[in-house]
Formats: sequence, structure tokens, C-alpha cells
Amino acid sequence: MAQIHRLHIQDEAKNCSADQFYSFLKTERTKLPQVFPLGFKSVDILAGDGKSVGTVRLSKIAMGTPNVVTVTDKTEAVDDESRTLGFSVIDGDLLRMYTKFEYKLTVTPLVTQAGDKQSCLVEWFVEYEKENEDVLNPTEYVELASNITKTMGSHHDRMA
Repeated sequence: MAQIHRLHIQDEAKNCSADQFYSFLKTERTKLPQVFPLGFKSVDILAGDGKSVGTVRLSKIAMGTPNVVTVTDKTEAVDDESRTLGFSVIDGDLLRMYTKFEYKLTVTPLVTQAGDKQSCLVEWFVEYEKENEDVLNPTEYVELASNITKTMGSHHDRMA
């Protein structure tokens, strides 16, 4: 029987409100290549409205030069009250290594000590099942999630 593995990371998106960050990832993920061109080559909506459960997106992700990885994911959960989004990978290169790959993120508001600029805490939860025990843990994808958080926080004006 295959073993389910879980990873959790959290990072602060500075100078970016929780609502801005959450709204961007919920409704404007197709703009990720503009905000984070080193990580994303393209993000296209294949099905759905781009913001609701059932939306399917195809992403081309730069995972080291010249490697580009394709990932098709489906939005499985949207909770505006808790600013939580859940996704499952349904096709693409990741499924060659992992029989299951799901991720969820939760965005929580933070107020800086100065009180005049907001930041937010972004928590990423990854659940995966390896194709076999020789497959490495998906650390580069966890690093990508961390870089998304940091990059989007510094580019919050593009999210408005």
C-alpha cells in the first residue's frame, strides 16, 4: 500500500494584504508569468471560470534551465471566509513521479508593527504519494511555493 506524505511551509508576503494575495491566486493565476516570470512560463484556463471549484488550469513551470514542467490542476476547494484554496494535480509531468499530488493554501492577515502596512502569512500544505520509493520528495515544488509567496508579496501593486 502506498504511503501518503505531507509537507507544510509558511512564509510571509510582506506589504501585501491577505485579501490581495488570496484574490490574486483565486481569480488571476493566469497573470503569474507576468509577476513571476522565472517560475512560470504560462498559466491557461482549460475549463471553468478561473475562480470557482471545478476550474482546470494548465501551467508551464520553469524547474531549472532548460526544464519546463507541465502541470494541470483542478480547483477542489474555495473558502473565501478562511481564504483557503485547494487543488489537485490531474495531469502532467508531476504525475509521472507521484500518483497523487494535492496542495492547499491558506492566507492569514498580519499587521506590521508600524500598523500602516499589511502583510500576510501564507501556509502551503502539500499531500502526495510517490510512484515508487526511489522518487525524491518534491522539495523543488515546495521551494517554488515559497518563492511565489515572497515574489507576489513584493509585487502586490501588480495584483490590484
